Amino acid sequence: MKRLLLVSAALLMIVAVAPAANSQASSSQKPATALPWDWNGFYVGGHVGGVWPHLNITDVGYDGHSFAAAGTAGQVFQAGNTAILGGGQVGWDHQQRSLVYGVEGAFGWMNLNGSTLDPGTGSNTMAGMNAGMYENVTGRLGKAFGPVLLYGKGGLALFHGKEAFSTQTPVYLSNTDIGVNKGYVAGGGVEYHLKSNWFAKAEYLHQGFASQTFNVLVSSGGPYPFKMQLAGDTVSVGFNYKFHCKSPAKSKH
Repeated sequence: MKRLLLVSAALLMIVAVAPAANSQASSSQKPATALPWDWNGFYVGGHVGGVWPHLNITDVGYDGHSFAAAGTAGQVFQAGNTAILGGGQVGWDHQQRSLVYGVEGAFGWMNLNGSTLDPGTGSNTMAGMNAGMYENVTGRLGKAFGPVLLYGKGGLALFHGKEAFSTQTPVYLSNTDIGVNKGYVAGGGVEYHLKSNWFAKAEYLHQGFASQTFNVLVSSGGPYPFKMQLAGDTVSVGFNYKFHCKSPAKSKH
């Protein structure tokens, strides 16, 4: 519910200026037909927002025993704190009548730092995910309504955060690292042509990643594998600067 309110507020902030822009263009005399708004071209921009991660962790266990002393092999627990993100994007759009489509690459940093206790631990064992860089490569498809573009997008998502693991057990030696989290991203948003070459945007995305496993090495027995699967929802606002952008021709009276 909180995420829905944030998305709605961001969209309203951007679209709210549209009536004012339209009213300035009105006149008591009948205007000549204006050229359509131009969404074609290459753009660069930046964004900032919030992240609501969902991290499922499985204490897989070794020889029928979980790493947690009083736990159960295969037990699943969750970690994930609300975090922030920030980064940039580059893209290209092509317009055919009111249909706008293109490609976009986004990159930045997600501050996911968050761990939780392994249920049944007697040695304060905690597991979670660390912060890291992210990259998305997506296709965009939308419909333009004058200076407003409503769009959907989807594609490949990468996240470079590593596992967070700590324990106070004296038999702990080390643990291996997970690799790059690979998955998908899908969502949509709204973009508004402010003036000249500047555009504002608000966007919601869902990201889901394939599960990964790291191993905990101890001086007796093991190794003890932990499986992690990350997903998350993001809400962001940002801006784009579009090169070679054309606004509609002004009406002549």
